[in-house]
Amino acid sequence: MRIYDRAASRYDLVNDLVSFGTSNWYRRRTILSLELPEDATLVDVGSGTGSLALAAQRFLPDSPAIVAVEPSEAMRRCATKAGVRDVRPGTFQSIPVADRSMDAVVSGYAIRYAGDLATAFAEVRRVLRPGGRLVLLEMIVPARGLRRGVARFLIRGVGSRVLPLVCGSRATGALLRHFWNAISSFDPPAAVIAALEEAGFEAVEYRHVGGLLGEFRARVSDA
Repeated sequence: MRIYDRAASRYDLVNDLVSFGTSNWYRRRTILSLELPEDATLVDVGSGTGSLALAAQRFLPDSPAIVAVEPSEAMRRCATKAGVRDVRPGTFQSIPVADRSMDAVVSGYAIRYAGDLATAFAEVRRVLRPGGRLVLLEMIVPARGLRRGVARFLIRGVGSRVLPLVCGSRATGALLRHFWNAISSFDPPAAVIAALEEAGFEAVEYRHVGGLLGEFRARVSDA
């Protein structure tokens, strides 16, 4: 948590550099891909500086509730400053919205911090209405091989040394090292899919988008 508090003011810049400028574009694409009506309700869990929530505000202009949920106080301040209208403290273990109140739950690169997936997905199911949709964006590192070695070299090796110079903040180096540790130890896609199915989600799938980026998609039964 303190790592994100210290790096909050440079977080968006780090995201842009690491993703070669595609991060915000992909978040916008995620909201559009849900094909929600313009008055749909949505919660962004682990919202960081609020990019997904801001995209939702843009594409769901009649929504009565678009909520950004984030444990880091500094990140919440950044999200509010960026224009997110409803920012609340919380985590995947405790999403501060009512039962069956959301048409969609989204998350950008935060499910790896959830800890116990069964608890997290039970909480997501609690807040989703029948027919509700879930999209989790995540960075997936190969378990072994050349691609894993290259990713480690670029993120933990080069990135953690160069980005502090580019961003003018030593905190970004610690953030990149923490980032590598988190994504390299995260569960493989098959384990996440199994946990979603065990939690009762339907139409569960994992899509490899490109590079290290992937997404998990699922929905709640209409019944």
